[in-house]
Amino acid sequence: MIFLVLNADAQTRTGTIKYKQTMFFEFENMPPNMPKSSDAYMQLKFNGVEALYEKDPDVKDDQSADASDGSRRWRRMRDRSKRILYSNTGTSSVVEQTGLMGKDFLISDSLKNLKWKISAGEQKSILGYTCMKATFKDSLRNIAVFFTPQIPLQHGPDNFGGLPGVILEVQSAQMHILATEMIAGTPVITPPSKGDKMTRAEFNRLREEKMKEQREMWGRGGNEVRVIRQ
Repeated sequence: MIFLVLNADAQTRTGTIKYKQTMFFEFENMPPNMPKSSDAYMQLKFNGVEALYEKDPDVKDDQSADASDGSRRWRRMRDRSKRILYSNTGTSSVVEQTGLMGKDFLISDSLKNLKWKISAGEQKSILGYTCMKATFKDSLRNIAVFFTPQIPLQHGPDNFGGLPGVILEVQSAQMHILATEMIAGTPVITPPSKGDKMTRAEFNRLREEKMKEQREMWGRGGNEVRVIRQ
């Protein structure tokens, strides 16, 4: 077993990380001009207990996806990059601002407690930070991440976290998220506040109802995009 020894003076506890987030789609009877993946450029602002994952304001919308007609139609229908995720490890809470059918919602939830398996012998360098590998697997997901103990906080992109270091890369069949830039400083972190307040269970029920209505309206029955929400 390999143990990672780090200089405490080199540790980072506040800052902003830029990520490239790629989502992969599975679509029954997929039109030939429909993209099989979509890129978004995100950022994670963090401090000791708080983190905010949101669209990178420095990247224009037309840089976040392919410019083809199919991609533009897909982006109008489903734009994950507009989600804002706020997490607080001190209170074990999450607030997500997201849209559904042209309406904004504010979802309250608790931090996910994934049972990570750390592979101490598998390491790589990302942005000059030494990273260790951790994996999680259940009946729906098989996820591998790389986190760095040089940023000894339990934050990460999207809904991933809970490790003894910030996550700089996420790999799965549904997505790939990779850190592209680290910015030093102490960013201002403000929880999202726009939208109708709901619990996660309430929002999931509403989303299923709306998806069912759309399938019936389109006359497609079971044909739908399968994207596993994290």
